[in-house]
Amino acid sequence: MSATSPFLLPSACEETTAPRSMLIRAWVPVLMFACIFAIESNAQFGADHTSAPLHSFFYGLLGPVVDLDWSAMHHDIRKTGHFFGYGIFSLICFRGFWLSIGQGVSFLKRRLLCNGMAVLATALVASADEFHQSFLANRTGTPADVMLDTTGALVLQMALFLVLWCVDWQAARALGKPDEEPFQLLKLAA
Repeated sequence: MSATSPFLLPSACEETTAPRSMLIRAWVPVLMFACIFAIESNAQFGADHTSAPLHSFFYGLLGPVVDLDWSAMHHDIRKTGHFFGYGIFSLICFRGFWLSIGQGVSFLKRRLLCNGMAVLATALVASADEFHQSFLANRTGTPADVMLDTTGALVLQMALFLVLWCVDWQAARALGKPDEEPFQLLKLAA
């Protein structure tokens, strides 16, 4: 792994990987995750169909406390799923962009570009999903859900940025240069 690839991500410059196979490896996970959204974006996954199975699961987990205000709890569970589902999608998009964007861009710019593009891609997919749901009788397509999904992406991208920055800082400390800006150090090490 090169010094310019984020923690746990393969380098985009692996010499043994052909460009086409690298793009497939970068974007197939994104397409597969988007297919999950497409499958869930149908009438069978509407609130009227998910209430009973989720109630059974949470009743088994928490007991009769779920009956105190199940409708509010069900709403919160579904919205939490939106937030984290699209947040995780943005992390997978980050990986795809990281593997696709060449090494010609500076390390920090490349990272910020991948973060921003991942949030944008998530907002576009969330918008398409909500647009599709607006045509279903038991589903609603709302701008509020798009905002929630995009917020999940933004929060997880900020968390990813901070985690990667901490990893970079730890690498700087390991190299005996804890006072240097990690991005500068990694740029020099590349």
